[in-house]
Amino acid sequence: MKNFIIFPFLLAFLPSWQLILKNYDELIFQDILISLTIVAVSVIVWIVITKIIKNGNKAALITGVGVGFFFYFGYVQDALDGIMIFNIPINKTSILVIISTIIFIISTIYFVKSRKSFALSIKIANVFAITLILFTLVQFVIPGALAEKPNVYHIILDEYTDNEILMKKFNYDNEKFLKFLNKNGFYMPNKSFSTWESTVDELTSILNMEYQQIKTGAAIEPHPSKDPRKALFGYTYELVNDNKVMSIFSDQNYSIIEINSLVRWKNFSDVDTKLCYDINFIDSEFLEQVLRKSIIRYFLEQYHDNTRRDVIRCTFNELNEIASQSSGPTYVFSHIYVPHPPFIFGPNGENVIPNNRKISGLQSWEDPEGYVNQLIYVTNQVSVVIKNIVKNDPNAIIILQGDTGTFTGIDDISKRSVKDVYQAHSILYAVRIPDVDNLESVIPVNTYRIIFNNYFNTNYEYLEQRIFTIFEDRVWVEVTEKFHKYRFD
Repeated sequence: MKNFIIFPFLLAFLPSWQLILKNYDELIFQDILISLTIVAVSVIVWIVITKIIKNGNKAALITGVGVGFFFYFGYVQDALDGIMIFNIPINKTSILVIISTIIFIISTIYFVKSRKSFALSIKIANVFAITLILFTLVQFVIPGALAEKPNVYHIILDEYTDNEILMKKFNYDNEKFLKFLNKNGFYMPNKSFSTWESTVDELTSILNMEYQQIKTGAAIEPHPSKDPRKALFGYTYELVNDNKVMSIFSDQNYSIIEINSLVRWKNFSDVDTKLCYDINFIDSEFLEQVLRKSIIRYFLEQYHDNTRRDVIRCTFNELNEIASQSSGPTYVFSHIYVPHPPFIFGPNGENVIPNNRKISGLQSWEDPEGYVNQLIYVTNQVSVVIKNIVKNDPNAIIILQGDTGTFTGIDDISKRSVKDVYQAHSILYAVRIPDVDNLESVIPVNTYRIIFNNYFNTNYEYLEQRIFTIFEDRVWVEVTEKFHKYRFD
């Protein structure tokens, strides 16, 4: 009696199966057709190999190995992250493809040449594949069959500084908001710093849970692409968009939602849903630069101001809507482009005409009142969001932080003092992680190490705080030791 063979087809179907369960309410006929086509192709491959080698069992094992390498390559690559052989990262795509190909060829030769029937191997493989399918079904369909995973909200308020800088540089006391956060279960270190002074570099560290791989004292390695975004940011562009954190959430079957941040270089690869992106905005940076100095400059500025307001208001509305639904597991990443200049909101959310529409982040020192007013607005809005999340989703994890601090107006980076750099790195940083008491190691780069260790049974080591300042041509210099000794006065 011939063995019943099903495992290679189930392995081919499993990635589609996970997506079907995860997004069953959004499926269209095309999605089902793609899934069926993938299974059909695996069946055809098995039939063809069977005809060639005249053995269905061996053909099934060869097909199974091929399906495994094709559909699960990324999982293997992620698992090998950090493993080096002769100082070469083994998870490098080109190396891993070569290794996988060699293994596939050797396996195929072994199966073809062997005189074994592989009947038992087929039975074990069938049971394994069926178990994976059923486990996935239980995980998604049966409520409470597995431990409930908390929803995670990561809200970044661009250039939101800490209370020390607010009081000493902007003559504003934010203590009321800090007490509100404490009351709602947030932990806040006495002093928090960003690692880097730029958004893209900071997000790269946070979303990859490590200090990005650049050499201090040397410019970041240039990217060979002609894409201007990649040319500007180097490989950090790829590191931030293909980041570890979102990949892990995706592997944990989280629905990933990202809300428009008005930052063009951001294009996360693992996002399931993008919100507030349908608001009309000039997508061509080239066209924008052409028109910026034209006769329609005034109208373009008004257009930009209104668009920014619409996106930011949309962001807060969507956050409140997501919080009220409280479905999971969901990971929400929201980078909100305030209180960063230009200052387009008054303290009550009213429209104001900015004194300076530059968006380099260096203008808060020119209009401290504008910065404070916009900060008050965003504080009030995010307070409402937090109230809604805590009310409707009390087990939710919430990360609230500035990406960087404010700047001093010294355009010549080489002339910045320690005081200037200290201000540029001082940020609001507050985390709400229910049922986790030991948060002394929480700093931005450790945020997800702590979350994953406590909720996903990982074993990440916690990193020490490191701080870098930038010089000309994106040359980074570490200033951690200076910060340990310095206090702002």
